[in-house]
Amino acid sequence: MSKYEWPLMANAIGEEEKSAMLNFIESSNRFTNGPKVKEFERKWSQWLGIKHSVFVNSGSSANALLLWAVKRRFFDPEDKEMVVLTPACTWATNLATLQQFNIRFVVCDNDLWDFGFSEDTLKEVKMNYPDVNVIWATHLMGSPVNMDLIDEYFPDAHIIEDCCESHGADLNGKLVGTFGVGSTFSFYFGHHMTTIEGGMICTNDTDFYHLLLMLRSHGLSRELPAEVKQKFERKNPEIDSRFLFPEGGFNFRSGELNAVIGLTQLSHLDRFIQIRKENVIQFDSILRKHPQLFKPFNLKGNSSMVLPFICQTSQIRNTVLEKLEEQGIETRPFLVGNILNQPFVNALEVVATPNADFLDKCAFYIGNNQFVGKKELRLLEKALSEVSL
Repeated sequence: MSKYEWPLMANAIGEEEKSAMLNFIESSNRFTNGPKVKEFERKWSQWLGIKHSVFVNSGSSANALLLWAVKRRFFDPEDKEMVVLTPACTWATNLATLQQFNIRFVVCDNDLWDFGFSEDTLKEVKMNYPDVNVIWATHLMGSPVNMDLIDEYFPDAHIIEDCCESHGADLNGKLVGTFGVGSTFSFYFGHHMTTIEGGMICTNDTDFYHLLLMLRSHGLSRELPAEVKQKFERKNPEIDSRFLFPEGGFNFRSGELNAVIGLTQLSHLDRFIQIRKENVIQFDSILRKHPQLFKPFNLKGNSSMVLPFICQTSQIRNTVLEKLEEQGIETRPFLVGNILNQPFVNALEVVATPNADFLDKCAFYIGNNQFVGKKELRLLEKALSEVSL
């Protein structure tokens, strides 16, 4: 039992999901990657409005697989170096993967309004690092990145999107996850929908999709469509086709039970998203009563994962955070803050990150999900009314 009146997240696996899993267990003898995974991938693609999806065991695995596939598909190390632009406020495994794969990267600043790339930072990167050719856009906390700005400053770059916590966010009616060569979503416990652990990679590029299928499963060709698989077999007639590895891959597969949960949750995703959107609008109206405490943030197209407080100063942050915890409202820092401050980071190419530093010191968040409603928001109003500086 949580000690909090308003915990960060409540149990998202209910009786419907449990019944679906039990029924599946009783009726199936296959539990590794199989028909349910394919069904989930197909229905997720339909929901997002793209051609192909690849289900993996986590959002972090999805990011790693997408990044490696971009490197493998679009860059020849003897011809052109891959150079990735990433914001300073993003998830830890994004930067960790760049380091682990020995991919050159540039770290830049976030925007305080929509948490994407600030225009000033894009100008500076364009001037100092014109060889950037991959933009890793993180749609942070449900707020869509300004993709028009990216196109203005880096029109020829490959775009990849981290949508792991922003299911249903949109930019002028176009869903995030549909702008670039590939995108990722996470189905971690605290996100818009869950498969307990799990992630999805999405693309409209069929050849890229075939590469992702191989890389997900050790580099094997066996999951490819027959006509594509046969091309590799004809090139390698001396190798048993059952164990033909055209690529050096990973094992990032998920299982059938995770897909069963995903299919059940997906049928409710639009409702979950709507509740989150309504909550963040009410949350914003509460915060706007205290302009001396908080800065406003972007609501347009926002599919809020959490409810962020962008405090005017670090002192205000500490005071408000302490009051919310006293009132039974669970809090968290603004993700990892400025990732350049984390001990594992070894970033050599960086532009100024004052906004990320500000978010690190002055911002935090509380939970938002389908279980949050009027009761919780009234509790927040009460707590803020008692804040004194």
